[in-house]
Amino acid sequence: MLVLLAACAETTGPQLSSATPSASGHNTTVAIAGERLCAGNCATAAGSFVFGLGADLPSVVLGTVSLTDTTAQVSIPDIAPAGKGQMVLTVNDSSSNALAFEVLP
Repeated sequence: MLVLLAACAETTGPQLSSATPSASGHNTTVAIAGERLCAGNCATAAGSFVFGLGADLPSVVLGTVSLTDTTAQVSIPDIAPAGKGQMVLTVNDSSSNALAFEVLP
């Protein structure tokens, strides 16, 4: 007899699905789509979006222009390094998946 067991881990943290546009320059606004972006309560959620080029380089906090549980608008600051990297959202000590994004020079 063969018994197969499957486990499914429930994800309760924020999930990023897309950035529009996927590449943008400084001082621009980018639309982010996802799930649980403010942990179900946007009035009290505490968190931030960060962008980084790699593990050895510092990350830059992106300005949050607007936020709902499924969409966000973030601004790319002048100090964001140009290049391909990843965007991550942390809300109430829970981090999202990394979303590919490029800051254009």
